[in-house]
Amino acid sequence: MDDEISGWRKNLIEASRLEPGERVLVMVDDPLVEQGSQLADAVKQAGGQPRLELWIGTNRPLQHAPPGVIEGAKESTLCIFLAAEPIGDEAAARFEVLETMTGHGGRQIYMGLITPELLEGELSLPQPDLSEPARRLIEQLEGTKEVRITGGAGTDLTLAVEGRPWLTDAKPLEPGDGSNFPGGEIFVAPLKDGADGVLVADLTIPYTVEGLVDEPVTLRFEGGRVTSIEGGRAAQMLRELVADAGTGADVIAELGIGLHPGLKPRGHVMLDEKAAHTAHVAIGRNTGAYGGDNEADIHVDCVFSEPLVEADGRPVDLPIP
Repeated sequence: MDDEISGWRKNLIEASRLEPGERVLVMVDDPLVEQGSQLADAVKQAGGQPRLELWIGTNRPLQHAPPGVIEGAKESTLCIFLAAEPIGDEAAARFEVLETMTGHGGRQIYMGLITPELLEGELSLPQPDLSEPARRLIEQLEGTKEVRITGGAGTDLTLAVEGRPWLTDAKPLEPGDGSNFPGGEIFVAPLKDGADGVLVADLTIPYTVEGLVDEPVTLRFEGGRVTSIEGGRAAQMLRELVADAGTGADVIAELGIGLHPGLKPRGHVMLDEKAAHTAHVAIGRNTGAYGGDNEADIHVDCVFSEPLVEADGRPVDLPIP
């Protein structure tokens, strides 16, 4: 790699495994136009062929990805998507890009709620290799029919996962993969009728309050669907988001377990969900790279602390410090 490429640009190019001559779709929203140009220049310096596109539209939330974005996704084998102000109701449009990329064997890195300060700060630091801890954890969980997960604030959920693949963003990015940066979790898409119990999100819920939740948000599940959402301001905003999103928005979507020892929860979902000693349960869309079959206009991760996991009744050793 060119010695002049450094910091977050170097990290993203290395994480994406850019190949010389590869066509790369670099995508940003309005607040990150400057950073998008910087990344496109770095891609070119590293030997790639960048195409810079903006995630914009006259009517927001977008129901579909902008035409230029889809055109770029069809002709590119790598997409790096940076969003400063992602909208919850645009999850389906964002998934459209991911599925276009992975559908022809392309790769994508998506980063949401990104600021220039975050790029130049924490995301410019060297990142640990978590592929081995992720592999060991997945080995314990593969073939599991039912998972019970509890949390320090009161989470106690039973999830049916039979036949669903356990995946990770902690391994090298391969053709057909979608990932975040930094990586650091394993995840699975539970069966859409396979969630019962209570989730208490005491850390982070995106598209609600800024930062950590104002008070723990309690979601109750029966037969895979959310039957109630209780708490303070964050809970009210989540109820409104789910109600506005319509069909499929209240359905279990994902269970993820964080592994990254260098991250501490602070109200940024893309980082908090990777942090060691956290887990997250999402509701909404889980098709495509997630391995599920529930369609929805949203995908909302609810992050909680101090998870303990049982797989078919046996304790699971979480390989985190």
